[in-house]
Amino acid sequence: MNKSMDNNYTLLNFSKTDKVILWFGFPLIGLVLGWFLPSIAKWASTLPWVPYQGPLNLIASYNGAWVSFITMVLGLLVGIMVTLFSFHESLEMTIYDEEVMLKLRDDETILKKEDISLVFIDGKQIVLLGNDEKELFRYKQELKRNTVGTAFLKHNYLWSEKAPFKEDYKKWVVDCPDLSPAANALFKARKVAIEDGNDEEVFQLAKELWKLRVSVKEKGKSQYYR
Repeated sequence: MNKSMDNNYTLLNFSKTDKVILWFGFPLIGLVLGWFLPSIAKWASTLPWVPYQGPLNLIASYNGAWVSFITMVLGLLVGIMVTLFSFHESLEMTIYDEEVMLKLRDDETILKKEDISLVFIDGKQIVLLGNDEKELFRYKQELKRNTVGTAFLKHNYLWSEKAPFKEDYKKWVVDCPDLSPAANALFKARKVAIEDGNDEEVFQLAKELWKLRVSVKEKGKSQYYR
């Protein structure tokens, strides 16, 4: 990922090089793996400790170049799907002098500069704080810290090289007495979404917690609040 700038805004998203790698890399890997899949299946089917013996034996039972052609096409399709998924799951940030637009999947969040007190990166997550020092937005991104910091500083946002309030987070437990019933209900639903690996639902529930002025992050499957 990289940045492209003009006088009005800064876009933090995939660079042209990244896009070329994604569009050619994953489909090419899918093609190669697809071509060799019948041979791999025949070899793997002889190893009883390898899982999915049923599908492997099925693939290995077919002969002829047409099998490799079909698996190659399937590999290509899988590669394209992985590329599309990568774009879909990637956070796009557009930074203006007066506002920040954060686009994730089909969700778009616009935050006014006057409502943002600080921007920083916590781990790999971009975090924007409100004037009450509670989170307005938090989500993972893969850009270098310096790239993100330079972009926000260019538009005169207050940027921190360190993540403040790190020591203020507490581990959430069921029916936490520090939180309202509404917040606890959201944490419970979010716990289920985290365990199910439903990242989109995890994000949407975090948005609801931000509305209640509760900051939230997770480590593994445990949730922490501030």
